[in-house]
Amino acid sequence: MTTSRAGSILMIVASLTVTVAVSVATDALLLTAGAPQGGLGFVHVLLFNVTTLLQAGVGSVIEWRRPGHAIGRLLLIAGPIYALLGAGWSTDQALEGLIDRDLHLLLFLAGGLLSWPGVALIAGWLPLLFPSGTLPSPGWRLPALAIAAIGTAGVIALAFKPGDIGQGRPNPLGIDGWPAALQPLADVVPVALLAQIGLAGAGLVTRYRRGDGIERLQVRWLGAAVAVAVVGFAGVVIGFALGPQDGGQPASILVPASILLAYLGILLMPMTIGIAVLRYRLYEIDRIISRTVGWSIVTGILVATFALGFVGLQALLAGFTGGGTVAVAVSTLAAYALLQPVRRRVQDLVDRRFDRRRYDAQRTLAAHAEILREQVDLDQLSADLVLTAQRAVRPARAGVWLRRRAP
Repeated sequence: MTTSRAGSILMIVASLTVTVAVSVATDALLLTAGAPQGGLGFVHVLLFNVTTLLQAGVGSVIEWRRPGHAIGRLLLIAGPIYALLGAGWSTDQALEGLIDRDLHLLLFLAGGLLSWPGVALIAGWLPLLFPSGTLPSPGWRLPALAIAAIGTAGVIALAFKPGDIGQGRPNPLGIDGWPAALQPLADVVPVALLAQIGLAGAGLVTRYRRGDGIERLQVRWLGAAVAVAVVGFAGVVIGFALGPQDGGQPASILVPASILLAYLGILLMPMTIGIAVLRYRLYEIDRIISRTVGWSIVTGILVATFALGFVGLQALLAGFTGGGTVAVAVSTLAAYALLQPVRRRVQDLVDRRFDRRRYDAQRTLAAHAEILREQVDLDQLSADLVLTAQRAVRPARAGVWLRRRAP
Protein backbone atom coordinates (compact mmCIF):
# COMPACT_ATOMS: atom_id res chain seq x y z
CA MET A 1 0.00 0.00 0.00
CA THR A 2 1.42 3.36 -1.03
CA THR A 3 1.74 6.29 1.35
CA SER A 4 -0.89 8.30 -0.55
CA ARG A 5 -3.40 5.43 -0.40
CA ALA A 6 -2.76 5.00 3.33
CA GLY A 7 -3.33 8.72 3.87
CA SER A 8 -6.60 8.56 1.90
CA ILE A 9 -7.83 5.63 3.98
CA LEU A 10 -6.94 7.45 7.20
CA MET A 11 -8.86 10.57 6.12
CA ILE A 12 -11.87 8.50 5.04
CA VAL A 13 -12.00 6.56 8.31
CA ALA A 14 -11.58 9.70 10.43
CA SER A 15 -14.27 11.64 8.56
CA LEU A 16 -16.81 8.81 8.59
CA THR A 17 -16.13 7.95 12.24
CA VAL A 18 -16.62 11.50 13.52
CA THR A 19 -19.65 12.14 11.30
CA VAL A 20 -21.44 8.91 12.19
CA ALA A 21 -20.60 9.08 15.91
CA VAL A 22 -21.74 12.70 16.34
CA SER A 23 -24.90 12.22 14.25
CA VAL A 24 -25.96 9.05 16.08
CA ALA A 25 -25.22 10.62 19.47
CA THR A 26 -27.25 13.71 18.54
CA ASP A 27 -30.27 11.67 17.47
CA ALA A 28 -30.07 9.46 20.56
CA LEU A 29 -29.88 12.47 22.86
CA LEU A 30 -32.87 14.12 21.18
CA LEU A 31 -34.95 10.96 21.37
CA THR A 32 -34.12 10.63 25.06
CA ALA A 33 -34.57 14.28 26.02
CA GLY A 34 -37.46 15.05 23.67
CA ALA A 35 -35.90 18.18 22.12
CA PRO A 36 -36.29 20.18 19.98
CA GLN A 37 -39.99 20.62 20.51
CA GLY A 38 -42.79 21.10 18.01
CA GLY A 39 -43.42 20.86 14.30
CA LEU A 40 -40.74 19.34 12.14
CA GLY A 41 -38.05 19.78 14.80
CA PHE A 42 -36.79 16.20 14.90
CA VAL A 43 -37.34 15.77 11.15
CA HIS A 44 -35.09 18.79 10.58
CA VAL A 45 -32.36 17.24 12.69
CA LEU A 46 -32.70 13.85 11.00
CA LEU A 47 -32.52 15.34 7.50
CA PHE A 48 -29.59 17.50 8.55
CA ASN A 49 -27.72 14.44 9.81
CA VAL A 50 -28.49 12.53 6.61
CA THR A 51 -26.95 15.44 4.70
CA THR A 52 -23.77 15.26 6.77
CA LEU A 53 -23.54 11.52 6.21
CA LEU A 54 -23.96 12.02 2.47
CA GLN A 55 -21.23 14.66 2.47
CA ALA A 56 -18.77 12.40 4.23
CA GLY A 57 -19.88 9.36 2.21
CA VAL A 58 -19.58 11.02 -1.20
CA GLY A 59 -16.29 12.58 -0.14
CA SER A 60 -15.04 9.11 0.79
CA VAL A 61 -16.01 7.68 -2.59
CA ILE A 62 -14.29 10.53 -4.45
CA GLU A 63 -11.17 10.25 -2.28
CA TRP A 64 -11.05 6.49 -2.87
CA ARG A 65 -11.55 6.75 -6.62
CA ARG A 66 -9.55 9.96 -7.16
CA PRO A 67 -7.11 10.40 -4.23
CA GLY A 68 -6.15 13.99 -3.50
CA HIS A 69 -9.03 15.59 -5.42
CA ALA A 70 -9.95 18.86 -3.69
CA ILE A 71 -13.71 18.29 -3.95
CA GLY A 72 -13.44 14.96 -2.15
CA ARG A 73 -11.26 16.48 0.57
CA LEU A 74 -13.67 19.38 1.10
CA LEU A 75 -16.59 16.97 1.50
CA LEU A 76 -14.56 14.86 3.94
CA ILE A 77 -14.05 18.01 6.03
CA ALA A 78 -17.64 19.22 5.63
CA GLY A 79 -19.13 16.01 7.04
CA PRO A 80 -17.68 16.34 10.57
CA ILE A 81 -18.10 20.13 10.62
CA TYR A 82 -21.79 19.94 9.81
CA ALA A 83 -22.30 17.03 12.21
CA LEU A 84 -20.82 19.11 15.04
CA LEU A 85 -22.75 22.16 13.88
CA GLY A 86 -26.02 20.22 13.85
CA ALA A 87 -25.27 18.81 17.30
CA GLY A 88 -24.69 22.26 18.73
CA TRP A 89 -27.81 23.68 17.08
CA SER A 90 -30.23 20.88 17.98
CA THR A 91 -29.10 19.71 21.42
CA ASP A 92 -28.87 23.11 23.10
CA GLN A 93 -32.14 22.65 25.01
CA ALA A 94 -31.49 18.96 25.68
CA LEU A 95 -28.12 19.70 27.32
CA GLU A 96 -29.49 22.47 29.54
CA GLY A 97 -28.77 21.51 33.13
CA LEU A 98 -27.07 18.22 32.20
CA ILE A 99 -23.56 19.61 31.83
CA ASP A 100 -21.53 22.40 33.40
CA ARG A 101 -22.81 25.87 32.45
CA ASP A 102 -19.40 27.07 31.20
CA LEU A 103 -19.06 23.98 29.01
CA HIS A 104 -22.60 24.52 27.75
CA LEU A 105 -21.78 28.12 26.81
CA LEU A 106 -18.59 26.97 25.11
CA LEU A 107 -20.48 24.40 23.02
CA PHE A 108 -23.10 26.99 22.14
CA LEU A 109 -20.37 29.39 21.01
CA ALA A 110 -18.58 26.69 19.00
CA GLY A 111 -21.80 25.82 17.19
CA GLY A 112 -22.34 29.45 16.22
CA LEU A 113 -18.74 29.94 15.10
CA LEU A 114 -18.69 26.73 13.04
CA SER A 115 -21.67 27.91 11.01
CA TRP A 116 -19.57 30.57 9.25
CA PRO A 117 -16.76 28.33 7.92
CA GLY A 118 -19.29 25.54 7.32
CA VAL A 119 -21.41 27.65 4.99
CA ALA A 120 -18.31 29.16 3.36
CA LEU A 121 -16.97 25.66 2.70
CA ILE A 122 -20.11 24.27 1.05
CA ALA A 123 -21.57 27.41 -0.58
CA GLY A 124 -18.26 29.15 -1.31
CA TRP A 125 -15.16 27.05 -1.76
CA LEU A 126 -16.74 23.86 -3.05
CA PRO A 127 -18.57 25.47 -6.02
CA LEU A 128 -15.56 27.71 -6.66
CA LEU A 129 -13.32 24.64 -7.12
CA PHE A 130 -16.00 22.48 -8.76
CA PRO A 131 -15.62 20.26 -10.77
CA SER A 132 -11.87 20.12 -11.44
CA GLY A 133 -10.70 20.81 -7.88
CA THR A 134 -8.80 23.91 -8.99
CA LEU A 135 -9.66 27.58 -9.43
CA PRO A 136 -11.07 28.66 -12.83
CA SER A 137 -7.73 30.39 -13.54
CA PRO A 138 -4.70 31.71 -11.59
CA GLY A 139 -6.24 35.18 -11.60
CA TRP A 140 -8.91 33.99 -9.15
CA ARG A 141 -6.35 33.13 -6.46
CA LEU A 142 -5.88 36.61 -5.02
CA PRO A 143 -9.57 37.51 -4.47
CA ALA A 144 -10.33 34.04 -3.12
CA LEU A 145 -7.50 34.12 -0.59
CA ALA A 146 -8.26 37.73 0.39
CA ILE A 147 -11.90 36.94 1.15
CA ALA A 148 -10.91 33.79 3.04
CA ALA A 149 -8.36 35.70 5.13
CA ILE A 150 -10.87 38.43 6.02
CA GLY A 151 -13.51 35.86 6.94
CA THR A 152 -11.08 33.87 9.08
CA ALA A 153 -9.91 36.97 10.93
CA GLY A 154 -13.54 37.97 11.48
CA VAL A 155 -14.46 34.57 12.96
CA ILE A 156 -11.46 34.77 15.31
CA ALA A 157 -12.57 38.25 16.37
CA LEU A 158 -16.08 36.94 17.03
CA ALA A 159 -14.66 34.14 19.18
CA PHE A 160 -12.99 36.55 21.62
CA LYS A 161 -15.38 39.49 21.46
CA PRO A 162 -17.02 40.01 24.87
CA GLY A 163 -20.77 40.39 25.24
CA ASP A 164 -23.89 38.50 24.26
CA ILE A 165 -23.48 35.49 21.93
CA GLY A 166 -27.21 34.89 21.62
CA GLN A 167 -30.25 34.33 23.84
CA GLY A 168 -28.73 36.57 26.52
CA ARG A 169 -25.70 34.33 27.08
CA PRO A 170 -22.24 35.81 27.73
CA ASN A 171 -19.23 34.83 25.66
CA PRO A 172 -17.11 32.44 27.78
CA LEU A 173 -14.00 33.35 25.74
CA GLY A 174 -14.64 37.10 25.76
CA ILE A 175 -11.58 39.21 26.58
CA ASP A 176 -12.04 42.19 28.85
CA GLY A 177 -10.78 45.38 27.30
CA TRP A 178 -11.40 44.04 23.80
CA PRO A 179 -10.23 46.81 21.43
CA ALA A 180 -13.09 48.74 19.85
CA ALA A 181 -10.98 49.00 16.71
CA LEU A 182 -11.60 45.28 16.09
CA GLN A 183 -15.37 45.75 16.02
CA PRO A 184 -15.52 46.23 12.21
CA LEU A 185 -13.55 43.02 11.77
CA ALA A 186 -16.21 41.02 13.59
CA ASP A 187 -19.03 42.76 11.75
CA VAL A 188 -17.55 42.05 8.32
CA VAL A 189 -17.96 38.25 8.59
CA PRO A 190 -21.40 38.17 6.89
CA VAL A 191 -20.10 40.46 4.14
CA ALA A 192 -17.10 38.18 3.56
CA LEU A 193 -19.41 35.16 3.40
CA LEU A 194 -21.65 36.81 0.81
CA ALA A 195 -18.59 37.82 -1.19
CA GLN A 196 -17.32 34.23 -1.09
CA ILE A 197 -20.67 32.88 -2.33
CA GLY A 198 -20.80 35.54 -5.05
CA LEU A 199 -17.29 34.65 -6.18
CA ALA A 200 -18.27 30.97 -6.31
CA GLY A 201 -21.32 31.76 -8.43
CA ALA A 202 -19.22 33.82 -10.82
CA GLY A 203 -16.73 30.95 -11.03
CA LEU A 204 -19.45 28.46 -12.00
CA VAL A 205 -20.79 30.80 -14.68
CA THR A 206 -17.27 31.30 -16.04
CA ARG A 207 -16.62 27.57 -16.16
CA TYR A 208 -19.91 26.94 -17.94
CA ARG A 209 -19.28 29.61 -20.56
CA ARG A 210 -15.67 28.59 -21.22
CA GLY A 211 -15.92 24.85 -20.60
CA ASP A 212 -16.28 21.99 -23.05
CA GLY A 213 -19.27 19.66 -23.26
CA ILE A 214 -18.19 17.49 -20.31
CA GLU A 215 -17.57 20.43 -17.96
CA ARG A 216 -20.90 21.99 -18.88
CA LEU A 217 -22.69 18.77 -18.05
CA GLN A 218 -20.90 18.63 -14.69
CA VAL A 219 -22.02 22.16 -13.85
CA ARG A 220 -25.56 21.34 -14.92
CA TRP A 221 -25.73 18.39 -12.51
CA LEU A 222 -24.85 20.66 -9.60
CA GLY A 223 -27.11 23.42 -10.93
CA ALA A 224 -30.10 21.06 -10.98
CA ALA A 225 -29.72 20.28 -7.26
CA VAL A 226 -29.16 23.95 -6.41
CA ALA A 227 -32.31 24.87 -8.35
CA VAL A 228 -34.40 22.47 -6.27
CA ALA A 229 -33.01 23.95 -3.04
CA VAL A 230 -33.57 27.52 -4.26
CA VAL A 231 -37.21 26.78 -5.12
CA GLY A 232 -37.67 25.30 -1.65
CA PHE A 233 -36.12 28.30 0.10
CA ALA A 234 -38.22 30.65 -2.05
CA GLY A 235 -41.34 28.79 -0.93
CA VAL A 236 -40.31 29.19 2.70
CA VAL A 237 -39.84 32.94 2.24
CA ILE A 238 -43.21 33.27 0.47
CA GLY A 239 -44.92 31.18 3.14
CA PHE A 240 -43.64 33.34 5.98
CA ALA A 241 -44.49 36.48 4.00
CA LEU A 242 -48.10 35.33 3.56
CA GLY A 243 -48.49 34.42 7.20
CA PRO A 244 -51.73 33.18 8.78
CA GLN A 245 -54.89 34.64 7.31
CA ASP A 246 -58.53 34.70 8.35
CA GLY A 247 -60.27 31.43 7.67
CA GLY A 248 -57.09 29.36 7.55
CA GLN A 249 -53.35 29.32 7.52
CA PRO A 250 -52.06 28.67 4.00
CA ALA A 251 -48.50 29.20 5.14
CA SER A 252 -48.82 26.28 7.57
CA ILE A 253 -48.90 23.95 4.53
CA LEU A 254 -46.57 25.89 2.24
CA VAL A 255 -43.74 26.36 4.72
CA PRO A 256 -43.24 22.69 5.79
CA ALA A 257 -43.57 21.48 2.19
CA SER A 258 -41.06 24.09 1.02
CA ILE A 259 -38.67 23.18 3.84
CA LEU A 260 -38.76 19.53 2.78
CA LEU A 261 -38.17 20.56 -0.85
CA ALA A 262 -35.21 22.68 0.23
CA TYR A 263 -33.78 19.74 2.17
CA LEU A 264 -34.29 17.54 -0.90
CA GLY A 265 -32.14 19.93 -2.92
CA ILE A 266 -29.51 19.97 -0.18
CA LEU A 267 -29.54 16.18 -0.03
CA LEU A 268 -29.12 16.01 -3.81
CA MET A 269 -26.09 18.32 -3.83
CA PRO A 270 -23.46 15.85 -2.57
CA MET A 271 -24.90 13.13 -4.81
CA THR A 272 -24.82 15.31 -7.94
CA ILE A 273 -21.31 16.44 -7.03
CA GLY A 274 -20.19 12.81 -6.83
CA ILE A 275 -21.79 12.03 -10.21
CA ALA A 276 -20.18 15.08 -11.80
CA VAL A 277 -16.67 14.61 -10.38
CA LEU A 278 -16.58 10.88 -11.15
CA ARG A 279 -18.25 11.54 -14.54
CA TYR A 280 -20.81 8.82 -13.98
CA ARG A 281 -23.75 8.94 -16.46
CA LEU A 282 -23.32 12.64 -17.10
CA TYR A 283 -25.62 12.69 -20.11
CA GLU A 284 -28.57 11.52 -18.00
CA ILE A 285 -28.94 15.10 -16.72
CA ASP A 286 -30.62 16.14 -19.98
CA ARG A 287 -33.31 13.53 -19.60
CA ILE A 288 -33.80 14.26 -15.89
CA ILE A 289 -34.22 17.97 -16.55
CA SER A 290 -36.60 17.40 -19.46
CA ARG A 291 -38.77 15.00 -17.45
CA THR A 292 -38.84 17.31 -14.42
CA VAL A 293 -39.76 20.36 -16.47
CA GLY A 294 -42.26 18.40 -18.53
CA TRP A 295 -44.14 16.93 -15.59
CA SER A 296 -44.10 20.28 -13.78
CA ILE A 297 -45.78 21.96 -16.75
CA VAL A 298 -48.28 19.11 -17.16
CA THR A 299 -49.14 19.21 -13.46
CA GLY A 300 -49.69 22.96 -13.61
CA ILE A 301 -51.96 22.64 -16.66
CA LEU A 302 -54.03 19.85 -15.11
CA VAL A 303 -54.37 21.65 -11.78
CA ALA A 304 -55.47 24.82 -13.56
CA THR A 305 -57.95 22.82 -15.66
CA PHE A 306 -59.40 21.14 -12.58
CA ALA A 307 -59.63 24.40 -10.63
CA LEU A 308 -61.24 26.40 -13.47
CA GLY A 309 -63.62 23.57 -14.32
CA PHE A 310 -64.62 23.11 -10.71
CA VAL A 311 -65.25 26.83 -10.14
CA GLY A 312 -67.14 27.26 -13.40
CA LEU A 313 -69.33 24.18 -13.04
CA GLN A 314 -70.05 24.92 -9.38
CA ALA A 315 -71.31 28.37 -10.38
CA LEU A 316 -73.50 26.90 -13.15
CA LEU A 317 -74.89 24.10 -10.98
CA ALA A 318 -75.26 26.13 -7.80
CA GLY A 319 -79.04 25.83 -7.91
CA PHE A 320 -79.04 22.05 -8.21
CA THR A 321 -78.63 19.52 -5.42
CA GLY A 322 -75.18 18.00 -5.39
CA GLY A 323 -73.81 20.65 -7.69
CA GLY A 324 -70.44 20.54 -5.90
CA THR A 325 -70.17 16.76 -6.28
CA VAL A 326 -70.97 16.93 -10.01
CA ALA A 327 -68.44 19.74 -10.50
CA VAL A 328 -65.70 17.69 -8.81
CA ALA A 329 -66.53 14.58 -10.86
CA VAL A 330 -66.64 16.39 -14.21
CA SER A 331 -63.47 18.38 -13.49
CA THR A 332 -61.63 15.20 -12.47
CA LEU A 333 -62.72 13.37 -15.63
CA ALA A 334 -61.69 16.34 -17.80
CA ALA A 335 -58.24 16.48 -16.19
CA TYR A 336 -57.83 12.71 -16.61
CA ALA A 337 -58.85 12.88 -20.29
CA LEU A 338 -56.30 15.61 -20.94
CA LEU A 339 -53.45 13.85 -19.13
CA GLN A 340 -51.96 11.76 -21.95
CA PRO A 341 -52.46 14.22 -24.86
CA VAL A 342 -51.07 17.12 -22.82
CA ARG A 343 -48.18 15.02 -21.51
CA ARG A 344 -47.12 13.89 -25.00
CA ARG A 345 -47.35 17.37 -26.47
CA VAL A 346 -45.57 19.10 -23.59
CA GLN A 347 -42.85 16.44 -23.36
CA ASP A 348 -42.17 16.71 -27.08
CA LEU A 349 -41.76 20.47 -26.81
CA VAL A 350 -39.56 20.20 -23.70
CA ASP A 351 -37.35 17.49 -25.25
CA ARG A 352 -36.58 19.79 -28.15
CA ARG A 353 -35.05 22.25 -25.68
CA PHE A 354 -33.58 20.17 -22.83
CA ASP A 355 -33.01 16.67 -24.28
CA ARG A 356 -32.08 17.39 -27.85
CA ARG A 357 -29.86 14.34 -28.29
CA ARG A 358 -32.70 11.98 -27.45
CA TYR A 359 -35.20 14.00 -29.49
CA ASP A 360 -32.96 13.92 -32.58
CA ALA A 361 -32.33 10.19 -32.11
CA GLN A 362 -36.07 9.48 -31.94
CA ARG A 363 -36.69 11.47 -35.11
CA THR A 364 -33.89 9.58 -36.87
CA LEU A 365 -35.34 6.20 -35.84
CA ALA A 366 -38.84 7.27 -36.90
CA ALA A 367 -37.53 8.30 -40.33
CA HIS A 368 -35.71 4.94 -40.67
CA ALA A 369 -38.93 3.08 -39.81
CA GLU A 370 -40.66 4.85 -42.69
CA ILE A 371 -37.88 3.77 -45.06
CA LEU A 372 -38.21 0.14 -43.93
CA ARG A 373 -41.85 0.10 -44.98
CA GLU A 374 -41.05 1.03 -48.57
CA GLN A 375 -37.47 -0.03 -49.33
CA VAL A 376 -36.88 -3.54 -50.72
CA ASP A 377 -33.31 -3.25 -51.96
CA LEU A 378 -31.06 -5.10 -49.48
CA ASP A 379 -27.92 -3.07 -50.18
CA GLN A 380 -29.79 0.20 -49.78
CA LEU A 381 -31.37 -1.02 -46.52
CA SER A 382 -27.91 -1.91 -45.19
CA ALA A 383 -26.57 1.54 -46.03
CA ASP A 384 -29.61 3.21 -44.45
CA LEU A 385 -29.20 1.11 -41.29
CA VAL A 386 -25.57 2.13 -40.89
CA LEU A 387 -26.42 5.79 -41.50
CA THR A 388 -29.24 5.66 -38.95
CA ALA A 389 -26.95 4.12 -36.31
CA GLN A 390 -24.33 6.80 -36.93
CA ARG A 391 -26.87 9.61 -36.57
CA ALA A 392 -28.65 8.15 -33.53
CA VAL A 393 -25.83 6.85 -31.30
CA ARG A 394 -22.66 8.09 -33.07
CA PRO A 395 -20.58 4.88 -32.75
CA ALA A 396 -16.86 4.84 -33.53
CA ARG A 397 -17.48 2.25 -36.26
CA ALA A 398 -20.62 0.75 -37.78
CA GLY A 399 -21.25 -2.03 -40.27
CA VAL A 400 -23.78 -4.66 -41.29
CA TRP A 401 -23.00 -8.37 -41.51
CA LEU A 402 -25.48 -10.49 -43.46
CA ARG A 403 -25.55 -14.24 -43.19
CA ARG A 404 -26.30 -15.78 -46.55
CA ARG A 405 -27.79 -19.20 -47.10
CA ALA A 406 -25.51 -21.86 -48.51
CA PRO A 407 -26.37 -22.76 -52.12
